[in-house]
Amino acid sequence: MAMKEKEVKTVTELQQEKVSIERTVGILEDLAKGFNPTTKKEVKKDHILHDPEIIRSFYFAKQVLENVKKGSYNNRKLTEFIITPEQKSMVRLPERKIGVNEFSRIINDHIDLHLSKRLTGIELNRQLKKLQVLSEETLEGGKKRTVTNEHSLEMGFETEKREKNGNEYDMVVMNNEGKAYLLENLEEIMKA
Repeated sequence: MAMKEKEVKTVTELQQEKVSIERTVGILEDLAKGFNPTTKKEVKKDHILHDPEIIRSFYFAKQVLENVKKGSYNNRKLTEFIITPEQKSMVRLPERKIGVNEFSRIINDHIDLHLSKRLTGIELNRQLKKLQVLSEETLEGGKKRTVTNEHSLEMGFETEKREKNGNEYDMVVMNNEGKAYLLENLEEIMKA
């Protein structure tokens, strides 16, 4: 099976899991409220569903499943970055120049963290260095920092002077061309 087909199949299976979780959450909520989930009618007052311990258990299970749906209790180690074309189409990047950390935060607002690992500026920088879009230099004391190189500008990356707490520093930023390049090629960049 081709890699793309495998990714689509995985995404589809995980989306089906989410639908099943939503359905189960609804059933648990009906049970916790003392209703028959199929008829939506309240069960008799002496029924076990009116026992406070049973009610608490249903609400607990409901909360766990809602967290699983959000990705909070995911037992799979998410190792791949996945963004769908629909999710990409919803991304709105600011007109100003931005760095990789801001770009990553914006992307993370649109991906499904139940299906995909988070995008980080560190990982994005690492991948861009592998592709030789950016480089790394070693400073005094062995500290390293990301810098532009001869290929950066043509890809939409440049260095800009910034100031924080009275200290001036160089920051690698992307212009509109760089943002477009990243967004269009994000999946391939993260697999490099």
